[in-house]
Parts: sequence; structure tokens; C-alpha cells
Amino acid sequence: MSFHSDLAFGEQGELFVLGKLHYKYPEAFKVEGYYKEWDLFVPEKEIGIEVKSDRATHKTGNVVIENKYGGVPSGIETTKATWWAYITKDNLYWITPDKIRECIKDNNIEAAEFPPIEGDFKKKSLYLIKETLFKKYAKRSEKINGRN
Repeated sequence: MSFHSDLAFGEQGELFVLGKLHYKYPEAFKVEGYYKEWDLFVPEKEIGIEVKSDRATHKTGNVVIENKYGGVPSGIETTKATWWAYITKDNLYWITPDKIRECIKDNNIEAAEFPPIEGDFKKKSLYLIKETLFKKYAKRSEKINGRN
């Protein structure tokens, strides 16, 4: 895996969630280019949605939540999104950032530092949360077919 393949995989996830949103919110759209606040916007509700796609959860048992990139707060620390849609191979979780923070705090989860991956240049600080625990804090989870 590389930064560029992860980026392409993430974009697939955004389009997948957008397709689901269109059933109820036909005006929802993907924010083009880099936009730190969120990936999708739903004008009908005036909310932003951050989409995370994780192709390793089924192997590791962990959900990965970024909190720093290159030593600077990011991810869960800076999100402005109302909802996060977290996609694993088999599940789609709908969770609020406050519930993610609550999960981290309630369970005393410490962030771990990871070196840059190929094509990236900065280290990351990440929370590794067991999927079974994460699911308990999610508002909703849906079974989905696996993606490549």
C-alpha cells in the first residue's frame, strides 16, 4: 500500500457513501480537492460528512483514527464534520466525532506514532480502536459487501 493507492481507495469510499446518501438527499455532493473540514456535504441538512475507508480492519481487528499528521493536530482533533462514515471490508459505521472522542476517553486509548508510508513524508499519530468496541459507540452499522 502507498499514499496514492490509499487516496484512490478513499475516494472509492466517498463515492460509495455518496451513492447511499443520494437515496434520501439527492443534493448531497462530494467536495472536490483538498478540504480539511469534510469529504461530503448534504445541503438538505447543512451537514458535512467525513468518510474513512479501511481495508485492513478485517485483518487487524482495529479501526484507525488519526489525530496528528507531521506533529500537527488533524483528523479527530480538527474535524468539523457532523458525522463520520467509517467503511471496513464488511461494515459501514455511522458515528459522530463526539462519540469517537468518548470511546477514546472512556477506554483510555493512547495514540501511537507511525512512520510515513510510501509516497507520504510525515509521520502520523493514530488511535487503534478495536472494531468490536468502536461498533458499540456507532449510531448505526450496516453490513456491506467486501470491496477490493
